[in-house]
Amino acid sequence: MEKIKYTVKIKRYNPEEDRSYWQDFDVEVEDSLTVLELLMYIKDKIDSTLTFRAFCRSAICGSCAMVINNRAGLACKIQAKDKIKRGVIKIEPLKTLKPVRDLVVDQEPAFDKLKKIKPYLEPDPKVVPDNTKVESLVMPEEFARYDKQTDCILCMACYGQCNAIEGNPEYLGPFQLTKVFRFLMDTRDGMDVKERVKLAEDNGIWDCVQCQMCFAACPKGIASCEDILELRRVAKDIGEDNVATRRAKFWFESVYATGQIDKFNLAKVALDNEKGDKIKENLEKEFKERGIPEDEFGPKPFDGIEQFQKFIKKLEKEI
Repeated sequence: MEKIKYTVKIKRYNPEEDRSYWQDFDVEVEDSLTVLELLMYIKDKIDSTLTFRAFCRSAICGSCAMVINNRAGLACKIQAKDKIKRGVIKIEPLKTLKPVRDLVVDQEPAFDKLKKIKPYLEPDPKVVPDNTKVESLVMPEEFARYDKQTDCILCMACYGQCNAIEGNPEYLGPFQLTKVFRFLMDTRDGMDVKERVKLAEDNGIWDCVQCQMCFAACPKGIASCEDILELRRVAKDIGEDNVATRRAKFWFESVYATGQIDKFNLAKVALDNEKGDKIKENLEKEFKERGIPEDEFGPKPFDGIEQFQKFIKKLEKEI
């Protein structure tokens, strides 16, 4: 095996001093190492105080999730040589969770959010037998609706890459909302659909910014962003006047009137509460700091909007 030289920059954390700092390690190692094996080499050969989580080394347990060159992932699954940029590889703890020591983070806040959404099956007595001698059958086509979501290993890579959490620390998070979707789709679940959706709404499905970074980070290829969109559709279908229906109606009205989504007023109209008012106030403050005139806070009709509106009306007649 060929050996290669490069520098490993690791963002460490000292809890005694409550201080984060970068430390460089110059290595000459085999080119076949995973990032986890690289960290083990540094711990064994250079600095025994380096701290990180790891267990299965097979991308199953999810323990070794961390940020590698600004992208969250599993250290045991990623080849170190693929991440070397200009002779350097950067490794740091998940960004949305407080570090405990070096690359180890406190996962409890994320698990506390998971508990809020009741991530378990509440058996429907009409479907699930009340004794262990009879099977609870799930048809293949039914299981296919949430098959991928059952692959989640709770590694929190998606959570550590989530832009929405950076903007709102109370946001539930991608894997938490995927769990809501998973049980909502399960034909054996007896919890009322409205209750499931309600659990996902507060600091949940409407706070997602659809940046797709959860999908990019997930080692199992789960698209939480798509699950969240589906939860939004379900929320719209089960209510006549709720966040989903108000959002959809205002979205359509603003697009029809201007050709664009009125993001400045969307939260206030859809949420219809103090949180919506606060979001609008924050946007107004941000726009003023950028020097944007008040009459440009909301979108204006683009040239040729009349033709666009005629097209929309034509579609409505054909549906």
